[in-house]
Formats: sequence, C-alpha cells, structure tokens
Amino acid sequence: MKKYNHFVYLLLLLITISCSENKEPNVKKSIQNLVEKFPQLKTNKDKYGNDYQLLKSVKNGKFDFEIQLFSEPDSIKERQQIIVFINSKKECSSIPFFSNKYKDYWEFPFDEIIPGVQKTNSTFTNELNNALDKLTTKAKLNEINMKYEMTNELLSSILNCSNLEEKDSVLIYKTIYLNPELPDEDHDKSLIRLRKNYELMQKEWHPEEYQSNYNCYFDKKNHRIYQLNPFDQSKFKIKTYRQDWGFTPFSL
Repeated sequence: MKKYNHFVYLLLLLITISCSENKEPNVKKSIQNLVEKFPQLKTNKDKYGNDYQLLKSVKNGKFDFEIQLFSEPDSIKERQQIIVFINSKKECSSIPFFSNKYKDYWEFPFDEIIPGVQKTNSTFTNELNNALDKLTTKAKLNEINMKYEMTNELLSSILNCSNLEEKDSVLIYKTIYLNPELPDEDHDKSLIRLRKNYELMQKEWHPEEYQSNYNCYFDKKNHRIYQLNPFDQSKFKIKTYRQDWGFTPFSL
C-alpha cells in the first residue's frame, strides 16, 4: 500500500510540473477583456478584438517577463494599439495604447479635449500602474525593481524611445510633427504649447533622483514625451506631452 501511495504522489507531482511547464499566457482573452472595457479600441466595427495583430515582442531574461505590442492593421485610419504584459507565472495584463486623439487618456497639459471624441474615463498612468501592480511580486524591493524594469523595457525596447537631455531643448520646444489624424490646429499656438511643455518638463527634470540618468523619454513615432517621476507608494507618476499639431494637407 505504501508503494502504491508513493507512486500516486509521484504521478500527481509529475502531472503538476507538466501542467505548470505547459501553461501558456491567455493573451487573446486579455485583449478581448480590454476591448470590452474600452470600446474606443474597437475601431474596426466588423470585428471584435481579434483584428489586433502582434507587432513586436520583447522578453526580459533577468526578471522573466515579456511585453507584447498589438496593433490594428495599417489600413485602418486612426488605428489603435494594445500593450500586453506577461509575468513569469504567464499571467497577462493588457492596457490601451491610444492615439493622441484621446487626450483625456494621456492627460496632455496645455491642451483641449477634441469635441465629439468619447472619453476613455481612465489614464495611461492608472492603466500602467494597475498592470504593474497585478503582475509584480509582493516583496517590496523586488516589486519596485520589477516595475522599473518592465517600464524601462516598454519605453526603450517596445517603443524605441530615446532619453532626452538638456542639450535636446531645441528638439523639445521647436520641433513639431504634423498629424493629419487630428483636427486642424493653429501652428503658432501649437508651438506655444510645445514651449510650455518644455518649461513644465524642466521643473521636474532632476536626473539625480532617478534610476536612469534622465527621466524624459521621446517617443518619436507617436509624437509624445513621457516623463517618469519618482515612485509614490510604489506607483509611477507619469506626465505625457504631445509634440504634434493637427493639420490636413491640401490635395489638388
């Protein structure tokens, strides 16, 4: 009887290990849940979340996590994107990566909400912090390190952001990017906004207080600058600055 019990225990252990090793993250379900929460992500009305395609995936071996970037097809005007975080336990957490059209989500300073655009009722800061809280460990030191590593991997590897320094001041307040997907804006007023962005950015640009040399990251492709401020109760404070202006090119 004892040999039989040992055999059963061994069999159960092998099954448990096998199931653990074969566990796969349910990314599709995570994306579907997010689209249900944020209908703004459903740009393509003919489909329900499954039109999001994997653009990029980055794995971090040191902390054993993965970040994936999904996007609607290029053919869709004002396409939206989704970021999926996956921890070592294969647990998923997805967040919206909206276009600049959804200004309430990005909390752009010195900017106005576009009339007629449905509010998201959330922010990038809240969604990112909620995802990091869900997927990181409870040990305080490891949790903070993990959150920083995941955020840094997102900015540097997935989004290909570049760190901004004082010498980049002209790039920040004099370089503006045309965005035909936004309503037309006055060019001079947009440059004034960029200047105000820079002045606000400067007030919280203190390299010695951050784990990296500088706390501002330039996302050229999406015309945004992300400024990460120190943790407050293990949560990031993120300011996002819009670096584009709405303009519809003339066509003959």
